[in-house]
Amino acid sequence: MSVYFDASIIIAGLLSPDGGSTLLLKLVKKQIIVGITSQTVIDEILDKKEKILRSKTYIEGFILINNLIVRKRLLRSEIKNCPTVVDQNDAHVVVGAQKTHCTHLVTLDKKHLLRADVKYAFKPLKILTPGEMLEELALDTSENRADSSILVIAKRP
Repeated sequence: MSVYFDASIIIAGLLSPDGGSTLLLKLVKKQIIVGITSQTVIDEILDKKEKILRSKTYIEGFILINNLIVRKRLLRSEIKNCPTVVDQNDAHVVVGAQKTHCTHLVTLDKKHLLRADVKYAFKPLKILTPGEMLEELALDTSENRADSSILVIAKRP
């Protein structure tokens, strides 16, 4: 399963050793899911490095250690045809998920990406919160019994 990570998820993982974002990054690190982002997302994080009190080197090391695959920067020409239902400042996230053939996109952006109209416009891509993604992984594991470690990690308090 390929999951596209928005900047909000990576920042949450950088700032907190707990929570759904961190659990998802641990699943990527353990190669239970494939985590993908883009250089455009990384640039967005680096633009906030002073606010999140992390250096460029630390952020880049965090991306590397967590085994996130980083796609090249998205070009304006790739983003320009994105449906207007999504804010143009966030269009690169959805387009990045589509261009990398991800089945899921995880984000904490309730205002721009987790809205019902945005989710509908980009089906079959599933746009989820970390909690929803972890629930889906737990359900998938219990139904298919493919890897019980997902269920254990996802259900941890």
